Amino acid sequence: MDGKGRIRRIVWILVVLLWAVSGPLNGRADAEVRARAIFVGDVMAHKQQLEAAERRLEDGEKVWDFKPQFRRVKPLFERALVVANLETVFAGSERGYAGYPSFNTPDSLTEALNDLGVGVVTLANNHILDRGASGARRTTEVLDGAGIAWTGLGLDDIPANSPLILEHQGLRWAFVSYSYGSNRVLASSDVHLNVISEAAVASGLKRAEMASPDLVVACFHWGVEYQHTPSQHQKRAAETALKHGADLVIGTHPHVLQPVEVRDAESGRARPVVWSLGNFVSFQRTLPRERSGVLAVDVVKHPGMVRARVERLSIAPTRVSVLGSGKSRRIEVVYAGRGGPFNHEGLPSGELRIARNAGDAVLGFLGAAAEPDERGFYTLWSAQEPGALPKPVRKAPR
Repeated sequence: MDGKGRIRRIVWILVVLLWAVSGPLNGRADAEVRARAIFVGDVMAHKQQLEAAERRLEDGEKVWDFKPQFRRVKPLFERALVVANLETVFAGSERGYAGYPSFNTPDSLTEALNDLGVGVVTLANNHILDRGASGARRTTEVLDGAGIAWTGLGLDDIPANSPLILEHQGLRWAFVSYSYGSNRVLASSDVHLNVISEAAVASGLKRAEMASPDLVVACFHWGVEYQHTPSQHQKRAAETALKHGADLVIGTHPHVLQPVEVRDAESGRARPVVWSLGNFVSFQRTLPRERSGVLAVDVVKHPGMVRARVERLSIAPTRVSVLGSGKSRRIEVVYAGRGGPFNHEGLPSGELRIARNAGDAVLGFLGAAAEPDERGFYTLWSAQEPGALPKPVRKAPR
């Protein structure tokens, strides 16, 4: 681990120990605090995305600019803590850039993530070891250098299930991240993937509670690819997370959307389970895989409350649009709803129509409200109507 990364993790341990000894810094709220977190699914980087991002400078140097792939949906991410699943690695140019099945992406993807507002990425997934332990380690170093926090991987003597603790909009958030496994067997004693097990989930959430968080988020890379319903393995892991204190469960890996559930809504402490957010960006072109949604989670901590509570869940449907081919190919994440402050300039009317049809399918599948708010999000659940749980249609979006 480089010096910066080691300092980052050691400081975290010291802070948690201080919280454990002295008690919570926040404690009961004296004034109302509101915050928003936004979650997106898999951030992938297939070969075609690399080709679309490639540029040549005047001196002939080759660079990659991924910002255009996200430019149309930037308004969705304003004033929020943004969390994504990073399903690639930054192993360096000398290892050769490539897409599936062994990903390695230019470091400049972090510039696009920063531009979008991504502050946290989960690394516990099946592609984090695509370039071995050294590739995974370098990925954490690149993220540290870009100021993007990460979770789901352990380095040296720091356990993989050590939670990420951060302050945002006046609240203390705790994140843990787990994967069902990886595509490569890890042959390293100093890089550790956080693998799903009852013991690991319980231990990680116990560590999170030591920091006296306002909200605990458990992220899982799980399930069966291309299936629109959660597996028994997903259900068992979610139950373990909820049992041990998770306030919110977020899933990735199937590359397609799965339903959203809200547990304990009538008790006043709603705990959402989002089984799968699908692909945020990729070059998987069959219909279910090219559509997804940006999830907004609004939380509140009222005076006298020790923990924050989820107040509203909402979704902004998206679709990955591909225009042109070869060197002129454009790959863009497009807002697929029917409202909000979005720039569709240059998007052919036929492509916009396809996006909106895809958005309608997403909203119907998840059981969202009929109309979006001013930012383009459709309500899935609100504490103002705790009995109005998401009612997804049985038919998966096609």
